[in-house]
Amino acid sequence: MADHDPQHPRDVQRSRPPRDSRASSESHAQEQEPPRLSRRERHGPVRPVLALASLLPLAAAIGIIVTSPTPEPPQVTRMESQSQPGASAQWCPGPLDVPDQLLVETADQDLSVTPPSSTVGLSSVALEQDSSVLFGRVSGSETLQDENGKVRAPSLATETADGSALSTDTASADLGVGTQIVPEVDGSSVVRAATSEGGRAVTDSVQSTATTSGDYRSLALTRCGAPMTDATFLGISTATGDSSTLVLRNPTERPATASVQVWTEDGPAAMEGRSQIVVAPGAEEQVLLESVAGGHDAVGVRASVLGAPLSMHVQTTERDGLTPGGAEILTPLSGAAVEQTMPGVDVAGTAPQLVLANPQGTDTTASVEVSGPDGVLDAASLEDVEIAAGAVVSLPLDGLQDGTYSVSVRSPEPVHAVTRSSATGADLPGDTLGAPVDFTVVAPAPALVSAGVLALPAEGGAGSLTLTASEASGAAIVPLAADGSAGKPVEVDIAEGASVTVAADSLTIDGASPSALSVVPDVPGAVRAGWMQRESDGAGGLLLSSLPVTTAQQTSDPFTIRVQD
Repeated sequence: MADHDPQHPRDVQRSRPPRDSRASSESHAQEQEPPRLSRRERHGPVRPVLALASLLPLAAAIGIIVTSPTPEPPQVTRMESQSQPGASAQWCPGPLDVPDQLLVETADQDLSVTPPSSTVGLSSVALEQDSSVLFGRVSGSETLQDENGKVRAPSLATETADGSALSTDTASADLGVGTQIVPEVDGSSVVRAATSEGGRAVTDSVQSTATTSGDYRSLALTRCGAPMTDATFLGISTATGDSSTLVLRNPTERPATASVQVWTEDGPAAMEGRSQIVVAPGAEEQVLLESVAGGHDAVGVRASVLGAPLSMHVQTTERDGLTPGGAEILTPLSGAAVEQTMPGVDVAGTAPQLVLANPQGTDTTASVEVSGPDGVLDAASLEDVEIAAGAVVSLPLDGLQDGTYSVSVRSPEPVHAVTRSSATGADLPGDTLGAPVDFTVVAPAPALVSAGVLALPAEGGAGSLTLTASEASGAAIVPLAADGSAGKPVEVDIAEGASVTVAADSLTIDGASPSALSVVPDVPGAVRAGWMQRESDGAGGLLLSSLPVTTAQQTSDPFTIRVQD
């Protein structure tokens, strides 16, 4: 037999040690090997570690979810539309409506009270946004022509308060200017103006009412305006013989509640349950101010409206015994401001009265400057005029020669300001009557950032335009005729702090009185302007009324309406 190889696998696999030797080997192995652990002992400590390790990615993911910002859901636009400003509506107060208790009738007609004029005249002007006269020039343009070559012109329509048409005729030439004159209107009215394409026109409407004799001898120019939710009036008297009425009209189909507060020289008046006035849709409410705070030479009133906007005005009449003292129909002032300028203050033998009101809850002071053609008049200037919280202050501007001036008020806190001018007429017959007086309340004028537009009374402009400038500037005045044509622009230069007055006879068109004016400053925001109307009463006396020139809203940019989820 062949010899066996001890390394051959099969030989190794088959060889077995002797029994005793195997036992010895096992005993030796038991001595060398460590003791065996149970399954629980071997694997128990490992599982928590593995479990913890397996949770780390999940924890990290949760951390990311918690700290990462939630993405915004995408917005879906359901509808998008372009909208242009539409036609405008300006409400006109109508004639003086004197309270019945003041219209005393007796058997002796000479002692009966004569009522004021029962009608007003309306004058309106509307301009296309790109009319050349808004830029101080008089020239036609191809941009004012439609696709058929016809010159575009705005439209004007005047209606009664209940919607009945009074006039739809608009006079126009080739300048993108439309004018309308309605000589007699019995009550309140509304003027609607639109561009040739139905958009928002640059427009102004003015009503005028004149009573040349009698107890309410006066001239009153009043700007028509849109309903609003906040209105302030100043330059009002409730002294003996004087009467002032706040008129609230609701032209909408929604109710409104007006909160009314009267200010006096002594501070806010006690309203005693008359501070809340509810005005139903289509209705009118009146507040007789002398019944709230009678016996004051100067009061102010504010109405804040909740609900539908209201058309608001104040009518004020004055008498000294049996001698007429004038009347005005006042529209809301611009908001309180730290600087107010009133151009066109007339002085004719009587010192004008400056009236200030402080609507703030704390006391304040004001400084006053009066300027003429040569600049500021130091002798008429005032410093540190104290105005208590919620109070009205009235003070004369003494030392001024006859002429036309501008009055500026500056204060650390916003205040309201007006200046009252008056003119004395010829003596009336009889021993118990003095010379009649008419007055006007000169309101602050806004800075003209672009063109200023002014409609003049239906009977034509008779008086003067006063311009003042916060810095040296020129201005172009374009007179507009009743047929929509224009005269040659009148160029004026205004020194810083000075006032320049341009008479109406310098603004005629082929000898005719202007029906409207466009005032274009060279330096935007530097010029303010005011008109003083002077008419004869037919007996040697003058009647006065005034209006500030408002800055034109020249914008035809559309706005976008989007409905999004």
